[in-house]
Amino acid sequence: MSNRLEEHINFVREHSEFYRNLYSNVDNESFSITDFPILSQDEYWESNRLDHNTILTSDQKDGVVFKSGGTTGAPKSSFFTQEEWEVFTDDFSFGMSHLNLKKGDRCANLFYSGDLYASFLFINKSVEKLDEKVVQYPITGQTGLEESHKIIKDFNINVLFGVPTSLLNLSNQFKESYDKIDQIYYGGEPLFEDQRAMLSKKFPKAHISSIGYASVDGGQLGYVDSSCSLGEHRVFDNTYMEIIDPETDEVISEIGKAGKLVFTNLSRRLMPIVRYPVGDMATWTELGKKFNLLGRSDEGARIGPVTVTREDVLSTLKRMDSDLDVQSIQLVISRESGKDYLHIYLGVKDKDNLNIDESISFFIDSFYLERPMYLKEKTSGTILDLRTSIVLVENLAKNPRTGKLKLVVDERFA
Repeated sequence: MSNRLEEHINFVREHSEFYRNLYSNVDNESFSITDFPILSQDEYWESNRLDHNTILTSDQKDGVVFKSGGTTGAPKSSFFTQEEWEVFTDDFSFGMSHLNLKKGDRCANLFYSGDLYASFLFINKSVEKLDEKVVQYPITGQTGLEESHKIIKDFNINVLFGVPTSLLNLSNQFKESYDKIDQIYYGGEPLFEDQRAMLSKKFPKAHISSIGYASVDGGQLGYVDSSCSLGEHRVFDNTYMEIIDPETDEVISEIGKAGKLVFTNLSRRLMPIVRYPVGDMATWTELGKKFNLLGRSDEGARIGPVTVTREDVLSTLKRMDSDLDVQSIQLVISRESGKDYLHIYLGVKDKDNLNIDESISFFIDSFYLERPMYLKEKTSGTILDLRTSIVLVENLAKNPRTGKLKLVVDERFA
């Protein structure tokens, strides 16, 4: 373990009640990070309460407080000192300097703001620190699509920053392809190949890339440089990233083996993040330095014994070979009469000219061919029939604060 990592962990367990208790059985002379337990997210956030917080190492005297998106539960508070906030945005700005941005670019910030949400302010501050200065247009993700479209055209904007869901919804405002957008940078959720193709169709000259990888929970997780392919990110110097076998919790130290990302932020001391499970799966492509994101570890919908993924639905749509122009999908797990069932919502731009009943029947038949196990378990009575609805893409359920599309919605615990 490096001297910096060792010093950081010693500070954390001395000044944080939570970590002191968590590490009570770890030898004080132990200098291997694997001797320290991986955090339980539930226990961590239960201890990071506003009324009795045992995570923090001191009272907060300056800085900023944010809430996470809270997609999978109640929003969580994240505390930064001013120095930590500066390091966070310094690092991310360094990462953004490896993108294709050039001096004078006109950049629309379409990330979400307000309600203690971080992304808009975070991107704004990181962009301000770039050596290559650009012009920012703080549109935000809450601005109406028609108005956003008008601003982009009126000000001759050529760069878009935003959540993929927002970018796709905005692209629908352009009736024809628009070649003045030459760069699109997304963050907050993955951009899938079919979504990339939709953006490329509307913005044919746009270079499309991740803006970088970060979370308000953990901090600066990764950045993109010219060597990175789709999904790849490099590890920041102020952090320590591990990939852990989800079955054994052993550290993966080989290229190409999938595991869950576990993160330590060496620049955060007020609210320490040590061996924190990020919630994404990844593989090393350059050991300890560059990783390839594989999506959320809980990305699939589990219905009885059957797991259904986004790829299953996309494969079904390809199998159909129809004119159904699906832009986004949502998997909703529900329960009725003691049995689980899956309701797939297919988000389209315009459903006025669709034969809805025929399209749904065709989709369900194709889905059962794609995922015969679902049909088998339905026939045996383990689960109920698949249900499908075709809805306008803007009516799919999203996080009310962040605007992120919810891929999986589990209504069984509502």
